[in-house]
Amino acid sequence: MVFREQCPEIRCRVWIVRYEGIQPAGWHDVPPGAVAVAPAERGTMAIRRARRYVEAFNRAATEGCGKVWAVAVPVVVRYEGDPRPGGAVKTLEPASP
Repeated sequence: MVFREQCPEIRCRVWIVRYEGIQPAGWHDVPPGAVAVAPAERGTMAIRRARRYVEAFNRAATEGCGKVWAVAVPVVVRYEGDPRPGGAVKTLEPASP
């Protein structure tokens, strides 16, 4: 993955993946045939934090014998149901007085 430090608004989700074959050459590489296992953390993170997370995880993974790796995936956060200016506000429960 190419990290775009100049775009701090990019959000990423870090995923733990498994892979077969040879280990990636660098901590920032995505293994060929990587299969998503689970998100590494809840929610999203800023690209700088994702970069540090992936680097630390993958450096530790190179010392282990497992075939797991961390990959930062750029994501778009959408607020489904978020009111728009001038729009009606809907809640799950009636507001208490």
